[in-house]
Amino acid sequence: MSDVRHWAALLTGMLIAPAIAGCKETFRVGDLVLVDWCGGEYSAYVVARKGRTRYRVHFDGYESRWDTDIAHDKIKRKLDEPLAVPPPLCADVARALGIQQPEKGAPALYQPGAHIKVSWRGSVYKATVLAIEGPNRFKVHYEGHDDAWDEVISSDRIVGGM
Repeated sequence: MSDVRHWAALLTGMLIAPAIAGCKETFRVGDLVLVDWCGGEYSAYVVARKGRTRYRVHFDGYESRWDTDIAHDKIKRKLDEPLAVPPPLCADVARALGIQQPEKGAPALYQPGAHIKVSWRGSVYKATVLAIEGPNRFKVHYEGHDDAWDEVISSDRIVGGM
């Protein structure tokens, strides 16, 4: 009888162990997740599934040019809400794109004093970054205009640097 129990236990183990090992949390399009990417943890939305083990994600607070395909094991868990402050850009990616990396710990692409071009009501104006107001938010001064026109803008209005 012990042989029967032994074989039953062995067979059960052979059937159940792979099922348990393969039980990873799956993510769906639209899920907000914590992603381990480029040495930091980023909140991102799953925007597409790219097979059984890869996802395309959009990093919260960043432009769509930062969307990337990642392996399932780089997604740490689902999030209830985005991280308070997104980490700075990955140095390797910023360098590859020719973007000057901000000082360590700064969550912004542009630092105070940077000269930029800003889109405003269909036109583009030269401006200077006066301050970083938050993640991807900057207070700017429009060159050649009164201080009364200074405003806080989001990074999606920045057309580029000068």
